[in-house]
Amino acid sequence: MTIKVRLSGERHDIAAMVAHLSTEFEVAGGDRTYPNRGSFGVRVYLEVRPRPDQGPRHAHSERVDRDRKQVKP
Repeated sequence: MTIKVRLSGERHDIAAMVAHLSTEFEVAGGDRTYPNRGSFGVRVYLEVRPRPDQGPRHAHSERVDRDRKQVKP
C-alpha cells in the first residue's frame, strides 16, 4: 500500500514533518520543493508506505468524514 501526500508550508516545518513521518513509515520523495502559487511557503510531494518490519502501532483507528464528524469504524 502506497499513499501519495502533498505537504505545504514553510521549509523547516515540512522538513520536521518528513523526519517525523520517517520514524513510522518508509518515505520516498520530499527532496524537491516547489513554490506555492498565490500563497506562502513551498510544497513537496511524498510517497508513504508502512514499514514491512513493523505492524500497526496503534490499537485502532477511527474514520472521520469531511465535516469532521466521527464515524464508527
